Amino acid sequence: MTAKLSHRLRVVAAFVFAVSWFVAPADAQWFTGRSGSSPSQSKLTIEILDIGQGDSILIRSPEGKAALVDAGPTRDGAAKLLKSKGITSIDLVVVSHHHLDHHGGMEPIIRDFKPKYFVATNSSHTTKSYLKLLQVVRDEGVTAVAPTAKPRKIELGSVTLTILPQPPENTKEENDNSIGLRVQYGGFAMLLTGDSETRSRRWWMAHCPELVGDCSILKLAHHGSHNGTDARWLELVQPDLAVASLAKGNSYGHPHSETIALLRKYKVPLLRTDQQGTITLVSNGESWNVVSSPLARRRAPRDDAAVAATRDDGPTRRPSRTPSRTR
Repeated sequence: MTAKLSHRLRVVAAFVFAVSWFVAPADAQWFTGRSGSSPSQSKLTIEILDIGQGDSILIRSPEGKAALVDAGPTRDGAAKLLKSKGITSIDLVVVSHHHLDHHGGMEPIIRDFKPKYFVATNSSHTTKSYLKLLQVVRDEGVTAVAPTAKPRKIELGSVTLTILPQPPENTKEENDNSIGLRVQYGGFAMLLTGDSETRSRRWWMAHCPELVGDCSILKLAHHGSHNGTDARWLELVQPDLAVASLAKGNSYGHPHSETIALLRKYKVPLLRTDQQGTITLVSNGESWNVVSSPLARRRAPRDDAAVAATRDDGPTRRPSRTPSRTR
């Protein structure tokens, strides 16, 4: 890309953000509408969609509120999957970072599912396709929200989404500008960090360890790449299960052998969309289950006996975790 074109793209991006970007208070609570149900009486569903070589994660609260984190690499892939599941509206969408394999299908999501909020960073990395997406966000009247230096909480019904504090921008590596998101429902927690690499993960570990630590499920960063997971990260997060979104036979060799070996060392089972297809997780806030999968993971003890087969007939029992109270 020429310097002239790069400058033009940044000018247009600045214009779009100036028109449409809205920064809500750090302690804002959106989609409150709680049903009054206790966690043990209702369930959170998280689906890591089989979207190809990219990410798209659908989160549905017990009250029927929905959030979509990323929309995969192709224009219509995510929208078709959502429609096949009977989804007619989305309350919130998140673009973890500005790479096409994460926002490629977001434009039709915005147009067809009419989300109320669009969460993305104001990273200076931009492309024509991303600028077009921002234009659609503005044209559709969607409220755009950016992460800040402090954690921000979103109440998706009875499910809390915490946007992690945003590390300083890395102008050379967009992966390190990924948004971090903790999904909390009762004692269940899942951590999503886009394609974050070592620099941003180290920053989170230093500045908000309580928000990344002790999570039931870890979505591997960067599709299982060796630069998306390391030993210090696993020791802090302490996941019972790792999930990875990637395409079968992808040219990147994801997930990398180093990542697989590391997970095996820490006895963390791995489920992959290239092998299992869409991965569906269900939690009642006290325990969790992998639906229609031969694998579920209990919290403790960490040994071979803790890996058990499960069916869609009830969650795998496990101790509750205490939700983070940081705002």
